Amino acid sequence: MPDEMIDLLLPDGAPLGRAKPKSEVHRDGDLHRTSHLWLVTPDRDVLLQLRASTKVNHPSLWDISVAGHVDAGETAVDAAIREAREELGIELAAAELTHIGSVRERWVIEERGYVDNEVQEIYLVRRAVDADALVLQSAEVDDVALVSFGEFRERVARRDATMVGHWDEYERVLAEIERSNRAD
Repeated sequence: MPDEMIDLLLPDGAPLGRAKPKSEVHRDGDLHRTSHLWLVTPDRDVLLQLRASTKVNHPSLWDISVAGHVDAGETAVDAAIREAREELGIELAAAELTHIGSVRERWVIEERGYVDNEVQEIYLVRRAVDADALVLQSAEVDDVALVSFGEFRERVARRDATMVGHWDEYERVLAEIERSNRAD
């Protein structure tokens, strides 16, 4: 499979107007955009994904429902919809996605020569989810779990070592779930 092409970003997050293969982006630590999608049920259960044990970064840790790189020429919304289909076999419409913010994050895995320097676009989708009916992409996802809002909040509060350390993002998601629940 050919290496995905990824659009590069300027330090302020604006498009640079140039793309590189994903492997080179991570080798060189170039700033790029990713899409993070949170699936939350009407009862406020949160779908977590167990990253595949074969992943270079954060293998076998619980993470965002769906996440992936925004391919060259693609929007973050389109990437979220594509990744949901690829990773979980779930079809979404753009109108279902609520953008709840952007986070800049940098991870360095020196022993692997891997630098992940991202602007993460965060989306939330509220809908019923049957975790047992999802079709998991084995190269990306080992398992999924629906956890209650309370359990998710507690795991974030104690900085659960079984989760990827997206603590700022998790706090944003918790706040958005609480805010949107009050608005209902």
